[in-house]
Amino acid sequence: MKKKTVQYTALILVSILLLLVGNRVATSDNPYFGGGYSSDSYYRAKILRFTKVESQVEEFGGMQNHYTQLEMDVLLLEGVMKGETVSISHRVDEDLTAKPYPYTEGEKVLVTFDFDQDDNVVWYLADHLREGYLFALVGAFLFLLILFGRRQGVNTVLSLALTVAAVFFVMLPAIIKGYNIYWVTFLVSCYIIVMTLGVVIGFSPKSFSAAVGCIGGVGVAGLITVVMQNLMKISGLINEDSSFVMYINPVTPIDLKGLIFSAIVIGALGAVMDVAMSISSSLEELLLHNPDLSFSQVVTSGLNIGRDIMGTMANTLVLAYVGSCLHEILLLMAHNSSLASVINREMVAVEVLQSIAGSIGILCTVPVATIVTGLVHQAIVKKRLASGASEQKGE
Repeated sequence: MKKKTVQYTALILVSILLLLVGNRVATSDNPYFGGGYSSDSYYRAKILRFTKVESQVEEFGGMQNHYTQLEMDVLLLEGVMKGETVSISHRVDEDLTAKPYPYTEGEKVLVTFDFDQDDNVVWYLADHLREGYLFALVGAFLFLLILFGRRQGVNTVLSLALTVAAVFFVMLPAIIKGYNIYWVTFLVSCYIIVMTLGVVIGFSPKSFSAAVGCIGGVGVAGLITVVMQNLMKISGLINEDSSFVMYINPVTPIDLKGLIFSAIVIGALGAVMDVAMSISSSLEELLLHNPDLSFSQVVTSGLNIGRDIMGTMANTLVLAYVGSCLHEILLLMAHNSSLASVINREMVAVEVLQSIAGSIGILCTVPVATIVTGLVHQAIVKKRLASGASEQKGE
Protein backbone atom coordinates (compact mmCIF):
# COMPACT_ATOMS: atom_id res chain seq x y z
CA MET A 1 0.00 0.00 0.00
CA LYS A 2 2.83 2.39 0.89
CA LYS A 3 4.55 1.68 -2.43
CA LYS A 4 1.34 2.45 -4.36
CA THR A 5 0.90 5.70 -2.43
CA VAL A 6 4.44 6.78 -3.28
CA GLN A 7 3.91 5.90 -6.96
CA TYR A 8 0.59 7.77 -7.04
CA THR A 9 2.05 10.89 -5.43
CA ALA A 10 5.10 10.82 -7.69
CA LEU A 11 2.87 10.45 -10.78
CA ILE A 12 0.74 13.46 -9.80
CA LEU A 13 3.77 15.62 -9.09
CA VAL A 14 5.52 14.61 -12.33
CA SER A 15 2.30 15.19 -14.31
CA ILE A 16 1.90 18.69 -12.89
CA LEU A 17 5.59 19.44 -13.46
CA LEU A 18 5.33 18.35 -17.11
CA LEU A 19 2.28 20.59 -17.56
CA LEU A 20 4.11 23.58 -16.10
CA VAL A 21 7.16 22.98 -18.29
CA GLY A 22 5.01 22.40 -21.38
CA ASN A 23 2.99 25.55 -20.74
CA ARG A 24 6.17 27.55 -20.22
CA VAL A 25 7.63 26.34 -23.51
CA ALA A 26 4.36 26.88 -25.41
CA THR A 27 3.59 30.37 -24.10
CA SER A 28 7.05 31.94 -23.83
CA ASP A 29 7.56 34.60 -26.51
CA ASN A 30 3.99 33.88 -27.67
CA PRO A 31 2.20 37.22 -28.27
CA TYR A 32 -1.20 35.57 -27.96
CA PHE A 33 -0.59 34.65 -24.33
CA GLY A 34 1.00 37.82 -23.07
CA GLY A 35 -1.99 39.07 -21.08
CA GLY A 36 -3.03 42.69 -20.81
CA TYR A 37 -6.01 44.53 -22.30
CA SER A 38 -6.76 45.08 -25.97
CA SER A 39 -9.56 46.57 -28.05
CA ASP A 40 -11.25 43.18 -28.38
CA SER A 41 -11.25 42.37 -24.65
CA TYR A 42 -14.51 41.28 -23.04
CA TYR A 43 -15.70 42.34 -19.60
CA ARG A 44 -18.48 41.31 -17.24
CA ALA A 45 -21.04 44.01 -16.57
CA LYS A 46 -24.50 44.53 -15.07
CA ILE A 47 -27.44 46.24 -16.76
CA LEU A 48 -28.58 49.04 -14.47
CA ARG A 49 -31.43 50.50 -16.49
CA PHE A 50 -32.90 50.85 -19.96
CA THR A 51 -32.98 54.49 -20.99
CA LYS A 52 -34.80 53.87 -24.29
CA VAL A 53 -36.57 50.96 -25.99
CA GLU A 54 -37.81 51.84 -29.47
CA SER A 55 -39.15 49.71 -32.34
CA GLN A 56 -37.99 50.85 -35.77
CA VAL A 57 -38.40 49.84 -39.40
CA GLU A 58 -35.58 49.95 -41.93
CA GLU A 59 -36.06 49.54 -45.69
CA PHE A 60 -33.35 47.76 -47.64
CA GLY A 61 -33.68 46.50 -51.22
CA GLY A 62 -37.43 46.97 -51.24
CA MET A 63 -37.84 44.93 -48.05
CA GLN A 64 -38.67 46.08 -44.56
CA ASN A 65 -36.50 45.08 -41.63
CA HIS A 66 -38.03 45.39 -38.17
CA TYR A 67 -35.73 45.83 -35.21
CA THR A 68 -35.70 47.15 -31.65
CA GLN A 69 -33.16 49.74 -30.59
CA LEU A 70 -32.10 49.43 -26.94
CA GLU A 71 -30.32 52.21 -25.08
CA MET A 72 -29.00 51.16 -21.66
CA ASP A 73 -26.62 52.01 -18.85
CA VAL A 74 -24.36 49.21 -17.61
CA LEU A 75 -22.03 48.95 -14.64
CA LEU A 76 -18.60 47.48 -15.42
CA LEU A 77 -17.70 44.74 -12.95
CA GLU A 78 -14.06 44.24 -13.93
CA GLY A 79 -11.19 45.72 -15.92
CA VAL A 80 -9.40 49.04 -15.60
CA MET A 81 -12.78 50.86 -15.59
CA LYS A 82 -14.34 48.66 -12.90
CA GLY A 83 -17.16 50.44 -11.06
CA GLU A 84 -17.84 52.95 -13.85
CA THR A 85 -21.15 53.26 -15.70
CA VAL A 86 -21.16 53.35 -19.51
CA SER A 87 -23.92 53.73 -22.07
CA ILE A 88 -24.55 51.09 -24.72
CA SER A 89 -26.73 51.12 -27.83
CA HIS A 90 -27.85 47.65 -28.89
CA ARG A 91 -29.95 46.54 -31.87
CA VAL A 92 -32.17 43.42 -31.82
CA ASP A 93 -33.41 42.08 -35.18
CA GLU A 94 -37.10 41.21 -34.83
CA ASP A 95 -37.35 39.38 -38.17
CA LEU A 96 -35.15 36.48 -37.11
CA THR A 97 -37.00 33.17 -36.78
CA ALA A 98 -34.92 32.24 -33.74
CA LYS A 99 -35.27 35.41 -31.67
CA PRO A 100 -32.57 36.05 -29.07
CA TYR A 101 -33.55 36.01 -25.40
CA PRO A 102 -34.42 39.52 -24.21
CA TYR A 103 -32.12 41.40 -21.87
CA THR A 104 -33.49 42.49 -18.49
CA GLU A 105 -32.55 45.12 -15.94
CA GLY A 106 -30.25 43.73 -13.26
CA GLU A 107 -28.95 41.00 -15.58
CA LYS A 108 -25.22 40.37 -15.80
CA VAL A 109 -23.92 40.51 -19.38
CA LEU A 110 -20.71 40.46 -21.39
CA VAL A 111 -19.60 43.71 -23.00
CA THR A 112 -16.73 44.78 -25.21
CA PHE A 113 -15.43 48.02 -26.67
CA ASP A 114 -13.80 49.46 -29.76
CA PHE A 115 -12.69 52.85 -31.02
CA ASP A 116 -14.57 55.00 -33.51
CA GLN A 117 -13.04 57.23 -36.19
CA ASP A 118 -12.33 59.93 -33.63
CA ASP A 119 -10.62 57.45 -31.27
CA ASN A 120 -13.51 57.62 -28.82
CA VAL A 121 -14.32 54.46 -26.87
CA VAL A 122 -17.60 52.85 -27.97
CA TRP A 123 -19.06 50.06 -25.83
CA TYR A 124 -21.07 47.15 -27.23
CA LEU A 125 -23.27 44.48 -25.72
CA ALA A 126 -21.66 41.13 -26.59
CA ASP A 127 -23.85 38.41 -25.07
CA HIS A 128 -25.66 37.02 -22.06
CA LEU A 129 -23.43 35.84 -19.20
CA ARG A 130 -23.83 32.04 -19.15
CA GLU A 131 -20.73 31.01 -17.25
CA GLY A 132 -22.50 30.60 -13.90
CA TYR A 133 -24.86 27.96 -15.28
CA LEU A 134 -22.03 26.21 -17.11
CA PHE A 135 -19.94 26.05 -13.94
CA ALA A 136 -22.95 24.70 -12.04
CA LEU A 137 -23.44 22.00 -14.70
CA VAL A 138 -19.77 21.02 -14.58
CA GLY A 139 -19.90 21.01 -10.79
CA ALA A 140 -22.91 18.68 -10.83
CA PHE A 141 -21.06 16.33 -13.17
CA LEU A 142 -17.97 16.26 -10.96
CA PHE A 143 -20.12 15.79 -7.84
CA LEU A 144 -21.89 12.79 -9.39
CA LEU A 145 -18.54 11.31 -10.43
CA ILE A 146 -17.29 11.50 -6.86
CA LEU A 147 -20.64 10.40 -5.38
CA PHE A 148 -20.86 7.21 -7.42
CA GLY A 149 -17.15 6.56 -7.89
CA ARG A 150 -15.95 7.41 -4.37
CA ARG A 151 -12.13 7.23 -4.38
CA GLN A 152 -12.07 6.13 -8.02
CA GLY A 153 -14.31 9.08 -8.81
CA VAL A 154 -11.79 11.45 -7.21
CA ASN A 155 -9.04 9.90 -9.34
CA THR A 156 -11.22 10.32 -12.43
CA VAL A 157 -11.83 14.01 -11.66
CA LEU A 158 -8.10 14.55 -11.13
CA SER A 159 -7.16 12.83 -14.40
CA LEU A 160 -9.86 14.80 -16.23
CA ALA A 161 -8.50 18.08 -14.86
CA LEU A 162 -4.95 17.20 -15.94
CA THR A 163 -6.22 16.15 -19.39
CA VAL A 164 -8.07 19.44 -19.90
CA ALA A 165 -4.98 21.34 -18.74
CA ALA A 166 -2.78 19.41 -21.18
CA VAL A 167 -5.04 20.28 -24.11
CA PHE A 168 -5.80 23.93 -23.30
CA PHE A 169 -2.58 25.03 -21.62
CA VAL A 170 0.00 23.04 -23.59
CA MET A 171 -1.28 21.62 -26.88
CA LEU A 172 -3.29 24.58 -28.18
CA PRO A 173 -0.71 27.25 -27.23
CA ALA A 174 2.03 25.11 -28.81
CA ILE A 175 0.03 24.83 -32.04
CA ILE A 176 -0.59 28.58 -32.11
CA LYS A 177 3.10 29.26 -31.50
CA GLY A 178 3.95 27.22 -34.60
CA TYR A 179 5.31 23.94 -33.26
CA ASN A 180 4.86 20.81 -35.38
CA ILE A 181 1.23 19.74 -34.84
CA TYR A 182 1.95 16.05 -35.39
CA TRP A 183 4.64 15.89 -32.70
CA VAL A 184 2.66 18.05 -30.29
CA THR A 185 -0.40 15.82 -30.69
CA PHE A 186 1.68 12.66 -30.26
CA LEU A 187 3.39 13.89 -27.10
CA VAL A 188 0.19 15.21 -25.51
CA SER A 189 -1.66 11.98 -26.38
CA CYS A 190 1.06 9.87 -24.76
CA TYR A 191 0.96 12.12 -21.69
CA ILE A 192 -2.84 11.77 -21.42
CA ILE A 193 -2.71 7.98 -21.84
CA VAL A 194 0.04 7.35 -19.28
CA MET A 195 -1.28 9.92 -16.79
CA THR A 196 -4.92 8.81 -16.99
CA LEU A 197 -4.23 5.09 -16.68
CA GLY A 198 -1.67 5.68 -13.94
CA VAL A 199 -3.96 7.90 -11.88
CA VAL A 200 -7.13 5.85 -12.35
CA ILE A 201 -5.80 2.28 -12.01
CA GLY A 202 -2.14 2.65 -11.04
CA PHE A 203 0.95 1.04 -12.52
CA SER A 204 0.26 -2.63 -13.19
CA PRO A 205 0.33 -5.18 -16.03
CA LYS A 206 -3.29 -4.20 -16.73
CA SER A 207 -2.46 -0.52 -17.20
CA PHE A 208 0.58 -1.40 -19.32
CA SER A 209 -1.53 -3.52 -21.67
CA ALA A 210 -4.18 -0.79 -21.88
CA ALA A 211 -1.56 1.88 -22.59
CA VAL A 212 0.01 -0.11 -25.43
CA GLY A 213 -3.46 -0.81 -26.82
CA CYS A 214 -4.29 2.90 -26.71
CA ILE A 215 -1.09 3.92 -28.47
CA GLY A 216 -1.70 1.26 -31.11
CA GLY A 217 -5.29 2.37 -31.68
CA VAL A 218 -4.63 6.10 -31.97
CA GLY A 219 -1.52 5.35 -34.02
CA VAL A 220 -3.62 3.49 -36.59
CA ALA A 221 -6.21 6.30 -36.62
CA GLY A 222 -3.47 8.88 -37.17
CA LEU A 223 -1.79 6.86 -39.92
CA ILE A 224 -5.09 6.39 -41.77
CA THR A 225 -5.72 10.13 -41.49
CA VAL A 226 -2.37 11.07 -43.02
CA VAL A 227 -2.70 8.57 -45.88
CA MET A 228 -6.31 9.45 -46.71
CA GLN A 229 -5.65 13.18 -46.56
CA ASN A 230 -3.09 12.81 -49.33
CA LEU A 231 -5.22 10.42 -51.39
CA MET A 232 -8.33 12.63 -51.15
CA LYS A 233 -6.31 15.86 -51.65
CA ILE A 234 -7.57 17.39 -48.41
CA SER A 235 -6.32 20.98 -47.98
CA GLY A 236 -7.88 21.67 -44.58
CA LEU A 237 -9.89 24.65 -45.85
CA ILE A 238 -13.22 23.13 -44.87
CA ASN A 239 -15.02 26.40 -44.07
CA GLU A 240 -14.47 30.15 -43.91
CA ASP A 241 -13.07 29.92 -40.39
CA SER A 242 -10.19 27.74 -41.60
CA SER A 243 -8.47 30.62 -43.41
CA PHE A 244 -8.62 32.73 -40.23
CA VAL A 245 -7.18 29.86 -38.19
CA MET A 246 -4.34 29.35 -40.64
CA TYR A 247 -3.10 32.92 -40.21
CA ILE A 248 -3.52 33.25 -36.45
CA ASN A 249 0.27 33.21 -36.41
CA PRO A 250 1.37 35.10 -39.56
CA VAL A 251 5.02 34.18 -38.98
CA THR A 252 4.36 30.42 -38.89
CA PRO A 253 0.95 29.66 -40.47
CA ILE A 254 -0.90 26.78 -38.83
CA ASP A 255 -0.90 23.53 -40.81
CA LEU A 256 -4.61 22.89 -41.44
CA LYS A 257 -4.03 19.27 -42.49
CA GLY A 258 -2.11 18.75 -39.26
CA LEU A 259 -5.01 20.33 -37.38
CA ILE A 260 -7.40 17.72 -38.83
CA PHE A 261 -4.94 15.01 -37.78
CA SER A 262 -4.87 16.42 -34.26
CA ALA A 263 -8.67 16.65 -34.08
CA ILE A 264 -9.09 13.01 -35.14
CA VAL A 265 -6.47 11.66 -32.73
CA ILE A 266 -7.64 13.67 -29.72
CA GLY A 267 -11.28 12.98 -30.59
CA ALA A 268 -10.72 9.23 -30.73
CA LEU A 269 -8.44 9.09 -27.69
CA GLY A 270 -11.20 8.89 -25.08
CA ALA A 271 -13.08 6.08 -26.81
CA VAL A 272 -9.85 4.18 -27.51
CA MET A 273 -8.83 4.38 -23.83
CA ASP A 274 -12.28 3.14 -22.84
CA VAL A 275 -12.02 0.10 -25.11
CA ALA A 276 -8.41 -0.69 -24.12
CA MET A 277 -9.27 -0.46 -20.43
CA SER A 278 -12.37 -2.64 -20.84
CA ILE A 279 -10.40 -5.35 -22.64
CA SER A 280 -7.49 -5.32 -20.17
CA SER A 281 -9.74 -5.30 -17.09
CA SER A 282 -11.92 -8.11 -18.39
CA LEU A 283 -8.96 -10.30 -19.28
CA GLU A 284 -7.25 -9.63 -15.95
CA GLU A 285 -10.39 -10.73 -14.11
CA LEU A 286 -10.60 -13.81 -16.32
CA LEU A 287 -6.94 -14.71 -15.68
CA LEU A 288 -7.40 -14.13 -11.97
CA HIS A 289 -9.88 -17.01 -11.84
CA ASN A 290 -8.27 -19.06 -14.62
CA PRO A 291 -4.49 -18.51 -14.40
CA ASP A 292 -3.72 -21.60 -16.50
CA LEU A 293 -5.20 -20.21 -19.72
CA SER A 294 -2.89 -20.41 -22.72
CA PHE A 295 -1.92 -17.46 -24.90
CA SER A 296 -4.33 -18.52 -27.66
CA GLN A 297 -7.18 -18.87 -25.17
CA VAL A 298 -6.49 -15.39 -23.78
CA VAL A 299 -6.49 -13.89 -27.29
CA THR A 300 -9.70 -15.70 -28.24
CA SER A 301 -11.42 -14.51 -25.06
CA GLY A 302 -10.22 -10.93 -25.62
CA LEU A 303 -11.51 -10.85 -29.19
CA ASN A 304 -14.88 -12.24 -28.06
CA ILE A 305 -15.14 -9.51 -25.44
CA GLY A 306 -14.06 -6.92 -28.00
CA ARG A 307 -16.81 -7.89 -30.43
CA ASP A 308 -19.42 -6.81 -27.89
CA ILE A 309 -17.70 -3.46 -27.39
CA MET A 310 -16.88 -2.56 -30.99
CA GLY A 311 -20.41 -1.78 -32.18
CA THR A 312 -21.39 0.64 -29.45
CA MET A 313 -18.01 2.42 -29.42
CA ALA A 314 -18.04 2.90 -33.20
CA ASN A 315 -21.56 4.30 -32.93
CA THR A 316 -20.38 6.66 -30.21
CA LEU A 317 -17.76 8.26 -32.46
CA VAL A 318 -19.91 8.40 -35.60
CA LEU A 319 -22.90 9.91 -33.79
CA ALA A 320 -20.67 12.39 -31.95
CA TYR A 321 -19.23 13.71 -35.22
CA VAL A 322 -22.66 13.78 -36.91
CA GLY A 323 -24.09 15.70 -33.97
CA SER A 324 -21.27 18.24 -34.04
CA CYS A 325 -21.90 19.15 -37.70
CA LEU A 326 -25.68 18.74 -37.85
CA HIS A 327 -26.24 22.31 -39.05
CA GLU A 328 -23.87 21.85 -42.00
CA ILE A 329 -25.43 18.51 -42.93
CA LEU A 330 -28.92 20.06 -42.98
CA LEU A 331 -27.73 22.89 -45.22
CA LEU A 332 -26.06 20.51 -47.65
CA MET A 333 -29.10 18.24 -47.84
CA ALA A 334 -31.42 21.22 -48.37
CA HIS A 335 -29.40 22.88 -51.14
CA ASN A 336 -27.74 20.01 -52.98
CA SER A 337 -29.89 17.51 -54.84
CA SER A 338 -26.92 15.52 -56.17
CA LEU A 339 -25.30 12.95 -53.91
CA ALA A 340 -22.01 13.43 -55.76
CA SER A 341 -21.95 17.18 -55.02
CA VAL A 342 -22.52 16.49 -51.31
CA ILE A 343 -20.16 13.60 -50.67
CA ASN A 344 -17.28 15.17 -52.62
CA ARG A 345 -17.28 18.37 -50.61
CA GLU A 346 -14.12 18.64 -48.54
CA MET A 347 -16.06 19.42 -45.37
CA VAL A 348 -18.11 16.21 -45.72
CA ALA A 349 -15.02 14.18 -46.62
CA VAL A 350 -13.26 15.40 -43.47
CA GLU A 351 -16.23 14.53 -41.26
CA VAL A 352 -16.43 11.04 -42.77
CA LEU A 353 -12.66 10.65 -42.35
CA GLN A 354 -12.92 11.64 -38.69
CA SER A 355 -15.65 9.10 -38.02
CA ILE A 356 -14.14 6.19 -39.93
CA ALA A 357 -10.50 6.72 -38.92
CA GLY A 358 -11.48 6.94 -35.26
CA SER A 359 -13.68 3.86 -35.53
CA ILE A 360 -10.90 1.86 -37.19
CA GLY A 361 -8.60 2.98 -34.39
CA ILE A 362 -11.09 1.52 -31.89
CA LEU A 363 -11.27 -1.75 -33.82
CA CYS A 364 -7.48 -2.07 -33.88
CA THR A 365 -7.25 -1.33 -30.15
CA VAL A 366 -9.03 -4.62 -29.37
CA PRO A 367 -6.47 -7.04 -30.88
CA VAL A 368 -3.48 -4.95 -29.76
CA ALA A 369 -4.64 -4.77 -26.13
CA THR A 370 -5.61 -8.46 -26.23
CA ILE A 371 -2.27 -9.66 -27.63
CA VAL A 372 -0.25 -7.50 -25.23
CA THR A 373 -2.31 -8.81 -22.28
CA GLY A 374 -1.66 -12.37 -23.42
CA LEU A 375 2.08 -11.74 -23.80
CA VAL A 376 2.30 -10.06 -20.40
CA HIS A 377 0.45 -13.00 -18.80
CA GLN A 378 2.82 -15.46 -20.48
CA ALA A 379 5.83 -13.49 -19.19
CA ILE A 380 4.40 -13.50 -15.65
CA VAL A 381 3.74 -17.27 -15.80
CA LYS A 382 7.27 -17.97 -17.04
CA LYS A 383 8.73 -15.78 -14.31
CA ARG A 384 6.74 -17.66 -11.66
CA LEU A 385 7.81 -21.04 -13.07
CA ALA A 386 11.45 -19.95 -13.15
CA SER A 387 11.18 -18.65 -9.58
CA GLY A 388 9.58 -21.93 -8.45
CA ALA A 389 12.28 -24.00 -10.15
CA SER A 390 15.08 -22.00 -8.50
CA GLU A 391 13.45 -22.45 -5.09
CA GLN A 392 13.26 -26.23 -5.61
CA LYS A 393 16.96 -26.35 -6.55
CA GLY A 394 17.81 -24.41 -3.44
CA GLU A 395 16.00 -26.98 -1.30
